[in-house]
Amino acid sequence: MSLPVEYDFALIKYSDMEVVPAFTTLCGVQDVTVNQVAETSSRRVRDCATPNTPGAQKLKILGTSWTATGTGLTNSTIRTVIETELFAKKINYKIEYYADDGTATGDLLGTHAGLAVLNADNMSISTEGESSQEFTFEGEGELTYTAAP
Repeated sequence: MSLPVEYDFALIKYSDMEVVPAFTTLCGVQDVTVNQVAETSSRRVRDCATPNTPGAQKLKILGTSWTATGTGLTNSTIRTVIETELFAKKINYKIEYYADDGTATGDLLGTHAGLAVLNADNMSISTEGESSQEFTFEGEGELTYTAAP
């Protein structure tokens, strides 16, 4: 039997943009969503030999794009970094995917990396519930995946 190797958790890390970058975990993020999109246009093309038969769809790939969203806990210790170094700036990000292997750090399975802008920073502060944070990153260029060795 063959079973999939699942991702159990993910970390979003941001770069200091130095020549040899150091990455820091965006602490508090508990859930991560990554969306990759192939932008297409479509048209219908009829076969010249059977012009009365409905045309088949033809797709043209116009480009690709990606976004990532991280949600979790509010964290006042990183608020200044978010507002002065990350929000509305192009930064290199990594999204690391892990399996829960019973250790404190988990087993790294792979990493997505790319240049992105933190373009949404939403907080929900609840008096009688839990406070939460949501970040949305709009990617520029390629989102590359590297499997862990």
